[in-house]
Amino acid sequence: MAFQFVDRLLPEGDYDVDVLGSPPLSAAESEILRKMKIAIQQNEDWFLKIMSGLKPGEAMPYHKNLGVSEQEYATFMQVSQSVKMDKIGSVKLKIIRKDNSIYFMPEDFPHYLKELEIHLRDYTILIDSIPVKYKSQRIMDSKNTTLVAGPWKGYSWDFEEIRKEGQLVADPDKMDPSAIKTLDIKSVKLTIGKLDQNDQCFLYLKSDIVNKGHVLAKQDIALLLKKE
Repeated sequence: MAFQFVDRLLPEGDYDVDVLGSPPLSAAESEILRKMKIAIQQNEDWFLKIMSGLKPGEAMPYHKNLGVSEQEYATFMQVSQSVKMDKIGSVKLKIIRKDNSIYFMPEDFPHYLKELEIHLRDYTILIDSIPVKYKSQRIMDSKNTTLVAGPWKGYSWDFEEIRKEGQLVADPDKMDPSAIKTLDIKSVKLTIGKLDQNDQCFLYLKSDIVNKGHVLAKQDIALLLKKE
């Protein structure tokens, strides 16, 4: 179903692409974020330990180690939970279909799309030569959508591998947070969806490749594709 959906959604041709992002913060919101970043760097081990203990989707509770007041943190949480992605730029994109596979050729940013290959014949997707696995169907209604453009439906794929000294870490949640600087991490996520109101494709691609604490690749791309 997921690959049939992608097959119908992405025909070969030229596309106008909206690059999506979050609106700029106000001066007060930027100051809160600045103070939090400094405090988190100063309390890195504590922060990582707290984050590793949270359940998926669970918000981090307020703590003085965050470097802001409880009211300032409430403001930060309100902003972060209410922000939706909207158009911040535009690019041209060509989609090429060859041997029952889909390839992306952006004229400009984001070049990382060139690393995305969708092979319809054998139901595989590669990102930077990393095979991602099917994860789930995504349904984002008017209440939960992350887009100003509105609700959407689609599918997601991902890959995550964490190694320490070459050995696969079976349960990263049980690791000492201070060990993060010794890890090799490959984390890749892909979501492809369709807006409810029209035929525009929503494509989200995120990649984090880390070698012993050194970032080798970091991409976070959200796009709306419209065929010319």
